[in-house]
Amino acid sequence: FLESKVLYPLKCAVPRDESLVPFGEAVVRTQGEDVTIIAYSRMVVESLRAARMLGEKGIGAEVIDLRTLVPLDDEKIIESAKKTGKVVIVEEGTKTGGVSAEIAARIFEAAYDYLDAPIKRVTAPDIPVPCSPVLERAALPDARRIAAAAEEIVNM
Repeated sequence: FLESKVLYPLKCAVPRDESLVPFGEAVVRTQGEDVTIIAYSRMVVESLRAARMLGEKGIGAEVIDLRTLVPLDDEKIIESAKKTGKVVIVEEGTKTGGVSAEIAARIFEAAYDYLDAPIKRVTAPDIPVPCSPVLERAALPDARRIAAAAEEIVNM
């Protein structure tokens, strides 16, 4: 299990009672008709920011929070991809060997005929994550890059 240290200072509601995340059950965080944005961990926060940016331009983004990677919620992923026809997959990891490639392959195999544009991936470059906070911010995906990728395929 790897966690994003950037999440540490975030404040959010915490359930009072014991709360378990069901394995393999993604959650749709925002509804949208124009593009699906799939993310997990910290990239959900950035994807929700991107969805707000897109909304200001009249683009409806459906943001899916995977919550678990194994197993993946193929049903929810495929359903959303078929609905919007346009998909952006976001991860903090590198493009080469990343989970976004597996998700893209599954969408391609199950929903190819429903896609109206190529699947876009917004990832870190194929380099070690820099130690400098400034360089780290430059290397990792952010809301601006996610929104730009979504806007690009929506306008195809």
